[in-house]
Order: sequence, then C-alpha cells, then structure tokens
Amino acid sequence: MRLFLCSNFSKTGKLIQDEVEGKNVLFIPTASIEEEYKGYVNSARQLWQEMNVNVIDLELSAASSDQIEKAFKKADIVYFASGNTFVLVDQIKRLGVDELIKKHLKDGKLYVGESAGAIICAKELYYIEPLYHIPENYSQIGYSGLGLIDFYILPHDSHPLFKKITNDILEKFPTLDICSLTNSQAVLVENGTRKLMSI
Repeated sequence: MRLFLCSNFSKTGKLIQDEVEGKNVLFIPTASIEEEYKGYVNSARQLWQEMNVNVIDLELSAASSDQIEKAFKKADIVYFASGNTFVLVDQIKRLGVDELIKKHLKDGKLYVGESAGAIICAKELYYIEPLYHIPENYSQIGYSGLGLIDFYILPHDSHPLFKKITNDILEKFPTLDICSLTNSQAVLVENGTRKLMSI
C-alpha cells in the first residue's frame, strides 16, 4: 500500500512526477463541495495536467455507485483534493467508497491525499476538529477515518493562517503520533514505513 500525503499538492506534487506521468488519475474534489473558495482545487488540477496525466473527474456526491466503481477501475492513481475533512469522510463512508479505496490500494494503486484528503487516512479524526467545522448534515456516528495509516496528519504547519490552531492541536494531543506538514512537505507511506519529503 502506497500513499503520498501532503498539505499543498500544487507545491509538492512534482516530487512524484516521474511516477505519475502518463497515468490515469482519479481526481476527487468532494472535500471542497461546500467551500466558497476552491482555488486550491484548480491549482492542483493544473499541476496534474502539467505532469502529463489523464485526469478522470469524479464528484462522489453526484455519482452513482456504478459510475464510482467504473472510475476507480480506470484509475492508476486515486487523488483526494483538499477542503473539509468531515464533508469528505462523510461522503466516502455514506457511499461505501472506503472499502473501494482499500481494495484498489491493495491492488497497487497510489493514493494521493492533499490536506483533508491526507487527514482522512488516519484511524480517528477527532483531533482535527479545531481546524474544520462539522457540517449540520454529517451522518456518521463518531469521527473515524479510513485507517490506512497508523499516525495522524496535521497539515499547514507554520502557515500564518493556521499556526495558532495547529499549535493548539499539538498541545492538546501530546500522546498522538502526529506528523506535522508544512505546505512544502509531504510524507510517502509505503508498506508501513514513512519518508518525509520536501521541495
């Protein structure tokens, strides 16, 4: 199982350019569907295109189960864009996409997660609540994630807009194995090991 997890894909994505070039990327912007500002989604899409990949768009909340399954089958890489962590994980679990993700990762596909798309890989998400509002229509019982990694991603470390919140999270959960990432860093997870990467 291989995962590339980052805070800002438009800044760090080129770290995996050699691996992704010419492949099919399933582009899932679902985390941003309730956000007013979506510039980061457009920036990520632009970088994917610059890296000569074939982008397959999939908005989970607007797709049928059949459309979702077919899109996953076509993809070599599964990319979850940034946005709201709880919006994203709610849609994934409500539609049963969590099991589909695990199946395709076991088959050797690369998972790429940006910010919210990286956070959801942890087993539990309660620690990240100060960074994201929980939507009124959130339908899950509790705040469990996908359980793809055995640590916890904290994105946007040292960013002026998030510095106080990220510091508060680190102070509040000192016993959690938190991996803080600046917008210039990413972590590559492969078969249980992790490698910190920077641009």
